[in-house]
Amino acid sequence: MKASELNLSLPFSVATKPPATRDGVKLLVIHTGSSLVQHRHFQDLVEEVLPGDLLVVNDSQMIPGRVKACSRGQDFVLHLAGRLSANRFLVERRSRAGEPDWSHFSLDDLITVVDDHDSPISQGTVRQHFHPHSRLWIVESEDDWYRISAEHGRVIHYQYLDAEPPLEEYRTLFGSRPGSVEMPSASRPFTGALMTQLRERGVEVAPITLHTTVSSHEVVGEWEEHPILPEWFQIPRLTARRIAHAKKESHRIIAVGTTVVRALETALDHNGYPIAQSGWTTRILSPDQPPALVDGLITGLHDNFTSHLALLYSFASRDLVRSAYEEAAAHGYLWHEFGDLSLICP
Repeated sequence: MKASELNLSLPFSVATKPPATRDGVKLLVIHTGSSLVQHRHFQDLVEEVLPGDLLVVNDSQMIPGRVKACSRGQDFVLHLAGRLSANRFLVERRSRAGEPDWSHFSLDDLITVVDDHDSPISQGTVRQHFHPHSRLWIVESEDDWYRISAEHGRVIHYQYLDAEPPLEEYRTLFGSRPGSVEMPSASRPFTGALMTQLRERGVEVAPITLHTTVSSHEVVGEWEEHPILPEWFQIPRLTARRIAHAKKESHRIIAVGTTVVRALETALDHNGYPIAQSGWTTRILSPDQPPALVDGLITGLHDNFTSHLALLYSFASRDLVRSAYEEAAAHGYLWHEFGDLSLICP
């Protein structure tokens, strides 16, 4: 897959702040069997799911993941992108203004993490460039930078937002295990009232955990050259059993978020059923690598040149996604983490 295949060239609007109500956002429904596209609101989800459907949700909770830092006289920001071990961390470099910073470190450079007053807190040593086409670096420190970020850091937010939302705006109904540095945003519109309606409809819910890293990086060349970010996941034994039971009963497995798809599609046995396990995933999906287990997907609206868009093509054809996105743009849907959602289902 080439980068050009991930360019829909659409003018779209971005959500610049959290919506007034979580479940009041729009819902773009894409039926892959009939190619029908419907425009609903998220409260209408209960009318789009079937009794026996199993929604698999991500119970990871977002933590502050942005810290100020400096090295060789340069000031910048680090986004924590993954804990590789007790003292090795994957970090993304950005300018203090939040813009992508492609400046290179040298191996063994010292990075100093500072507080809001630029007073030193901790030091780390650059050990490796994660991928030539990324802003990600592997850093080693005697300190736990995740603990430091929880105390001195801020939430990762981007320049298209009008202001920095409080951490509570990034928390989801299902989040119970801290560890994500960006919000599992497909879960955000779910409310207690909606969950009650879904249960009355006969819809089941089961959790997995996948701690998100920073957003999908742009695909700048061939798909094979795309940097794959490792993310830690865990599939509980009870969830694996419930998914296997649902599949045997011919019920649909609907992933709430691309994170859930990646976790579930990583851990399958030879019969295509999920295995209870934990570990790291570098799984990506595309038309050449479609899902073997997941039938449907609830997710946000995704940018051009991202692995998330390639994942959508593994559920629906590029032409159908493009047609649906064209309608969404014309109907004023909003993109990004506080924006509108889509449901892709058979």
